[in-house]
Amino acid sequence: MARGLQLGRQLGFPTANIPLAEERPVGTGVYVVRSRLADGRAFFGVASVGCNPTIPKTAPVLEVWLFDFDEDIYDQTLSTELLAYLRPEEQFASVAALIDQVFADAEEARRYCKDHGLRLT
Repeated sequence: MARGLQLGRQLGFPTANIPLAEERPVGTGVYVVRSRLADGRAFFGVASVGCNPTIPKTAPVLEVWLFDFDEDIYDQTLSTELLAYLRPEEQFASVAALIDQVFADAEEARRYCKDHGLRLT
C-alpha cells in the first residue's frame, strides 16, 4: 500500500491507498468491498477506484476504507474483492460535500452487506 496524503484519516475515514496500473481491470467508481489482511482477518468496507477528482491525485488508486478497523497496515498485503458497484466517480463542489457522500456510501455499503447476508469468512 502507498502512503497517501492521509486526508481520509483527517476527515474521519482512514483509507488504504493501493496504486493501480494505468489500465484498470474495473471501471472507476465506488464499490462495496470485502478485504483480507495477510493474517487472514477480513473486513467489509467501501472503496473508490479512480483519481479522486475532488482532491486530485496524479495516478489512479484503489482507496479502501475498512469498516470497524483502525490499525497501521503500511507495507502489508491487502486483498480486496469488489462486491457491488454503488456509483460513478464524481467531483464534488466542496470537501464537506465529499465527506457527506463518503459517509452515505458507507451506510449504503453496510446495508448491502446486511441485506445480502454476506459474511467475512
